[in-house]
Amino acid sequence: MKRRHLLALAGAAVSAAAPAHAQKSATPKVGFLVAGDPEPSWTQFRKAMTDLGYVDGRTVRFEYRASTADRSQLDELATVLVSLEVNVLVAVLTPAITAAKKATTKIPIIFNGGAVETGLVKNVARPEGNLTGVFGATAALAGKSVQLFHDLKPKAKALGVLLNAPDPFHVPLLREIDTVGRAEKIEIVPVMIKTPDELPAAFDELARRGVDGVMIQPSLPLAATTTMAMQYRLPAISFRREFAEAGGLLSLSSDFSDIYRTVAGYVDKVLKGAQPADLPVQQATRVELVVNQRTAKVLGLVLPPLFLARADEVIE
Repeated sequence: MKRRHLLALAGAAVSAAAPAHAQKSATPKVGFLVAGDPEPSWTQFRKAMTDLGYVDGRTVRFEYRASTADRSQLDELATVLVSLEVNVLVAVLTPAITAAKKATTKIPIIFNGGAVETGLVKNVARPEGNLTGVFGATAALAGKSVQLFHDLKPKAKALGVLLNAPDPFHVPLLREIDTVGRAEKIEIVPVMIKTPDELPAAFDELARRGVDGVMIQPSLPLAATTTMAMQYRLPAISFRREFAEAGGLLSLSSDFSDIYRTVAGYVDKVLKGAQPADLPVQQATRVELVVNQRTAKVLGLVLPPLFLARADEVIE
């Protein structure tokens, strides 16, 4: 698979480590809190930690919590992880980052998600408080995806966007999509989803509005949205490669394996004494475009050869 460098580091080089966060047990504990589908994040993070020499149950203990349906559980789950006295807390996606930040101002938090775009972190070079990590610039990728949609369907007039209302990242996401939609002369039709059981009604609404395709915020359920998009014969776009693998038309996303190598590296540094302020927030450096040719054929779409040539992977 070929890779392309698209985005640059958002911070400066790591400065000298400060005194260690107090160890609470002989074996350090790492909390992992994720909003939405836990995979591949959970597996990729553990692999990255293993590559750094950490052995679960021997040299590290993982405390894993996920909320895939009820985001209101995240505050409670974050509080539980804090009560377990983890040495560092990994938070994945904006709702989990928000919950972790509410739960503790002392335990270092390493994130993957929209903390910069939503204002949870303001100084990327020297993060304030106990929060640092990696962001994938998904809002910018969403704007690029609108352009890709226009390339695929140049006569398209309207693009539906399913937004996860409890996830504050929907604000910068929609802002970017609206901006590019106006430039491409595509009407953006947003629909807010408060709970997953509202998805059928949301797709009904998009069908009534006659949209030409649908873009899906990545913290919404992956399997359900890809299935419904196919039922309504809507070309669907999101920002995780698993979306395209599950049947979505395409995904434009940061390279998650690359992100979790950085996240694990930061966890390692914290366990060895660094403080979050020593670790600049980084922006993902690699992105990948995955196109599902099988889905395109079912939808009756003929993907131009030049478009396919731009893809990092084409699922045949």
